Amino acid sequence: MMFSQVRKTGGMYFEFDTEKKAPFCFIMDPGPGSLVNAKQAGLNAESIQGIVLSHHHIDHSTDANVWLDGIEKPFLIAEEHCVKDREELGEKNYDYYPCINPYQRKKISELHTVKDKNIVKMGKIVFDAVRSEHYGPTVGFVISTGKFKIGYTSDGRYYSGQEKRYDGCDILIMNVLVPMGKETEEKKHMSVEEAIKFIRGMKNKPKLVILQHLSLWMLRSNLWKQEKIIKDATGVTIIHADDFMQVDIDKIVSGKDFEKEDE
Repeated sequence: MMFSQVRKTGGMYFEFDTEKKAPFCFIMDPGPGSLVNAKQAGLNAESIQGIVLSHHHIDHSTDANVWLDGIEKPFLIAEEHCVKDREELGEKNYDYYPCINPYQRKKISELHTVKDKNIVKMGKIVFDAVRSEHYGPTVGFVISTGKFKIGYTSDGRYYSGQEKRYDGCDILIMNVLVPMGKETEEKKHMSVEEAIKFIRGMKNKPKLVILQHLSLWMLRSNLWKQEKIIKDATGVTIIHADDFMQVDIDKIVSGKDFEKEDE
């Protein structure tokens, strides 16, 4: 998907109201084209205050340095391998390079490197890092505002007990790449079957699940059909993400009907 750009890889933009005049705004997992797509979507890039990274793979992090270069006094919350090299982490057997370059690292005003169960507080917004079972070190996040909770699983296959960490999320964003009835040789991404198992295992299920990070395989397997399979199996409202889609979280939490807005 990243190379074909059949779907864009700009990441996700979050905007939370705060007691201050300016909202709390950040970009999560900005892949190739993030800044260009943000401009195209009409976002005010100057209002964005920081970046959140689930892992260092290029489809999630390529534009992180671009954003950090332009944001004044940016914050960064990132899985630790995004920032720290093998020597800093004492990992001689894992061959990788941090995705944040040293120059941008010096510019960061507030840096939080995280792994599973680490919690970061940015004012009233709380980020709880949750381990993901991917082929490189990866975390998802549960973002709490005091009014609602948003879960983001990031990349990775389902593992037993994962859903307990996301229990009670009002909105759950899931990266699902494998259609119903299909399998991959390498078990590194979540399937529709695993998504069903995940949601069924939640005691307090979300009001809305958004499928994203969609593969060409998922697109060719009829996204609406895949949504219906999960909805019928779980009883939860399921949608797939579209480029430039907007979701009003307050409406979802208040129980109002969901409407997709494509711009």
